[in-house]
Amino acid sequence: MKTADLGMQASAGRGNGQATRAPAQKTASVADRYLPAVIPVPLSLTTAFIVRDRGVLLIDTGNPRDGATILAAMRKAGIRPDDLSLILVTHGHPGHYGSADMLRELTDAPIAVHSADADVMRLKAVGGVAMSPDVMRLGLTGLLFPGGIIPRLIGFATGRASAPGSGGVEPDIIVEGNADLAPFGVRGRVIPTPGHTPGSVSILIAGGTAIIGDLLSALLPGGRPRLPFRTGDPAAARKSLRALLAFGPERVYAAHGGPWSGAEIRRRFGYGW
Repeated sequence: MKTADLGMQASAGRGNGQATRAPAQKTASVADRYLPAVIPVPLSLTTAFIVRDRGVLLIDTGNPRDGATILAAMRKAGIRPDDLSLILVTHGHPGHYGSADMLRELTDAPIAVHSADADVMRLKAVGGVAMSPDVMRLGLTGLLFPGGIIPRLIGFATGRASAPGSGGVEPDIIVEGNADLAPFGVRGRVIPTPGHTPGSVSILIAGGTAIIGDLLSALLPGGRPRLPFRTGDPAAARKSLRALLAFGPERVYAAHGGPWSGAEIRRRFGYGW
């Protein structure tokens, strides 16, 4: 099956022919007996996720220095580098793709990103900020802030600034619309959830789990879900959230905060179905 049939297409830039690489698969009768395992991997400023099914999916890669932490988490779970089927970037902020190039070299897994964020990911980030707009909207209120101030404030508050000079990553696979992950050995699909960025995506995993990148976040560990500070289009984000909840996820993981139940998110945002 070609990647174009999945809502994905091979990127012309790198073109290494690995977009449809068959995953290292467990025996089907064993793997299909269980739901995919979701393994959160806390990183310096965000959280990556390993999804282990017949194949292995990595969602986001953190900053450039976070690759070693991800590899350590894979080793702890008994996952070899060549078991990795796909590296999926939820959106084009360098704190989510900073280690993608390094991990691709070590694992031979292709990198996928939505078409609307692909060009941004190709840019070289300066000071941890690859997004080009001069202003960013702040959460639900739509207040405008200088584009670089939020990462710097986070860096000051945590003592860990985003790694400078990340970026310049050429994707192997461009996601368009909904995309089935079955060819990579994972029971799930990618859906567009624009708002935080134009090319933000979420991942629906078999068994009622959703992994949503920065569609929602929490100010503090254990905090309530909210739109993040850097939300480029709050109206689009709320529309994406409604579309996501229509799938009925039971457990929702985000890069900053959570997990939350689908019911908790519906109550928080007044979506009462």
